[in-house]
Amino acid sequence: MKLREVFETASVDHERQIPGTNRIADVVATFSTELYPFGKGLIVEIQHKHDEKEIGPITGEYLNAGYSVFWAYQSDFEGHDMTFAEHRVKRPWPHAVPLVEGVDGYPAPVQRLLDPEPAEEVRLEVPFPMEYLRAHALEVIPPLRGYYDAGRSPEGWERIDTVSLHGKGRERAWVNVLRSPSNHIFLEFWKKDTEEGESEYLITHIGSEFPERFEAFMEDARTWFSSEDVDQQVAHWVGGASLSFRGTTLCESWLSLVKVPFGPVKFVVARRDTKGNTRTWAVNYRSGDLGRLASLRHPIRRLFGDVTDTAAAVTETGASTAARERMAGNSTDVVRD
Repeated sequence: MKLREVFETASVDHERQIPGTNRIADVVATFSTELYPFGKGLIVEIQHKHDEKEIGPITGEYLNAGYSVFWAYQSDFEGHDMTFAEHRVKRPWPHAVPLVEGVDGYPAPVQRLLDPEPAEEVRLEVPFPMEYLRAHALEVIPPLRGYYDAGRSPEGWERIDTVSLHGKGRERAWVNVLRSPSNHIFLEFWKKDTEEGESEYLITHIGSEFPERFEAFMEDARTWFSSEDVDQQVAHWVGGASLSFRGTTLCESWLSLVKVPFGPVKFVVARRDTKGNTRTWAVNYRSGDLGRLASLRHPIRRLFGDVTDTAAAVTETGASTAARERMAGNSTDVVRD
């Protein structure tokens, strides 16, 4: 009963032989995948009347088989309840190795070498190469900086619409739909810590393939949220719905829903250039975010046309494809925006 309470998704058995040993455990909770810090499963051995149990050798066999071990004594039981003291659990390799941060555990001289005192600040002006600025100017300076309220910058950048993901709480997140002076369409993902005042953004270029792929992404996302995958508490990343889009000739981009190890679901936006350099932007998923993100389809449809209309146009004539590609900004001139 206690193991089923602590490990809700585990398979709990009584008097079961442990794989890799000749031992039969009193009770064992077995996990579908290894779970830190308990390994393949948690074995409970009852030390009550049989004082002759060889605790050391038995524990060693279980640990070598990849299972953690908890020895329960009479003092651990009260009525129909058992106390589970996690600090008494013997853990298998490599879960028995404690997690440390930074230089914890090193001798003082080594710590000073690995984490020295801050050096005197030195300031140098290093100009960016023009090639870098042409490819990455939008990463350095938001194109509408200082003109978001007006909705248009002197250079001709225009804010088409804004979709809010997190409108309340400490962390705010939103998506701006922008049009460049050369008629290319961009999504600008923002998040801001309202207490610290820090903000972060990532801008991605989208083309005519985006509306249809966005609808497929939303459908996959709804299916994923109704599955058991979204509730898994496992030691690895669990991928949900994902949307990839063209970007430019210099980069590709994607939007994904993922569940982090033993953590929350996140929206992740990433962009990778031709050299493999990747930038990411991520926020925790909150209840209702998927519905709020769905409203992104409205400005996108205004810019590219309805998904069904677009598909029909492609069937009718191949020339419409070329026209939409020109409108969406296939031109490599986008690097100069």
